[in-house]
Amino acid sequence: MIGWARRFSDKLVTNRHMLKCLVMRDIKVRYADSLIGSSWALIHPLATVATYTFVFSYVLKSRLGQGAGTGNFLLWLLSGILPWFFFSETIQRSLHVLMENKTLITKSVFPAELLLLANLMANLVKHAIMFIIVMSLIVVIDKRPPHMLLYLPVYIVLLSLFTIGLGWCLSAVYVYVRDVGQVLNVVIGLWFFYTPIVYEPSSIPAGLQPLLRINPMYHVVEGYRVAMLGVQSPPEGFYGGLLYLGALSVVVCLVGGIVFKYLKQDFAEML
Repeated sequence: MIGWARRFSDKLVTNRHMLKCLVMRDIKVRYADSLIGSSWALIHPLATVATYTFVFSYVLKSRLGQGAGTGNFLLWLLSGILPWFFFSETIQRSLHVLMENKTLITKSVFPAELLLLANLMANLVKHAIMFIIVMSLIVVIDKRPPHMLLYLPVYIVLLSLFTIGLGWCLSAVYVYVRDVGQVLNVVIGLWFFYTPIVYEPSSIPAGLQPLLRINPMYHVVEGYRVAMLGVQSPPEGFYGGLLYLGALSVVVCLVGGIVFKYLKQDFAEML
């Protein structure tokens, strides 16, 4: 695993200009055929947030507990759903990246793993824009400084490692088994509700809390909220959860990269 990581790092340095071009191309091409272009990158997530806010805040009249970090349901929801949008969109799009670029893969010696990395980095740009919007709303509405904001880059890095590892693995398997796409749609839908995005973790019975805490996205969402919502000090179990997320993210990234390396040998034939 260490050897693969070293070789991949060397490949990144060698192909850094190519990676930059792939990211720029991904950003330009993604919304090229739509009338309002890249505006859809913001319209879709904002519409989703508006729907959940209306349902949970006005229809179901959900109320936040004292440990939520804010009394404003919209801000609480935005800070939690922000990393989920990045994760789910990157993973779902990763399945099709190899198929969309099969000419590059089949007709030349091309580092195909960079296509998945470019997809992730393009989504990071969108993620950064969404973060600026959400953070601005939090500062204006809540009027509290985010004391724990310095933790956010750590969570972004760990989420990126976890996402790219999973993306490498799923995209490589998808080349051989197309049913992976249908299975992933179901899993992502279930995973959303398995993660405390629209409900507080404290609402889950104590007996089910361990099951909730093995979910890496639980720690990502809670980490984002701690970092963004002006929490004065880390809650109980914060650092343990961060260590768990860090270890799991590194393992998933390494395993995903190795799986991709071995399966890509027959990509030209299968694509």
